[in-house]
Amino acid sequence: MEISVGKRLRELRERSGLSQREVARRASQSPGAVSAIELDKVSPSVATLKRLLESLGVSLGEFFSTEPATAPSAFFSPQDMTDVSLGPIHYRQLGRAPLPTPLRLVHVVVDPGSDTGLVANRPDTDEIGYVLTGQIDVTIGGENHVLGAGCGYVVKGAQQQRFRNRFSRRCEYIFVTSQPGF
Repeated sequence: MEISVGKRLRELRERSGLSQREVARRASQSPGAVSAIELDKVSPSVATLKRLLESLGVSLGEFFSTEPATAPSAFFSPQDMTDVSLGPIHYRQLGRAPLPTPLRLVHVVVDPGSDTGLVANRPDTDEIGYVLTGQIDVTIGGENHVLGAGCGYVVKGAQQQRFRNRFSRRCEYIFVTSQPGF
């Protein structure tokens, strides 16, 4: 299932009763930027999307959970995945509805030239990741490394993190997080 970031953001904003101008003010964005995102003319960075959602009082987990909970199953097929593209970064989360576990598995495809900008998880959220293919330039808590296939990382709590693909090949990695959604 592919989620339109702009359509979903507009839906949540309208449900909250806020104007584009008010969401922009709360998220330190311009009203034009919010409009362009809602119209899917531009893809927000992960950091910008987090700020916009915080202005609406919505977590990333709530943003990506678009369907009501169904009876939990121990197995998942491709149709049970949530796909989200934020420009050159493509996320695929295992499961669409809330899962019967606090863990989330996310597969990420990062095109050359992508950059998440500095982002942070919630203070009560940890994340562990593993690079499958390619290379990714990762900064966690001020420490920077280039990770290649077979390398991994750990992010504790609210540590600042940044993922950049400044290489010529696509990078794929997976991560598991205790956050309700990616």
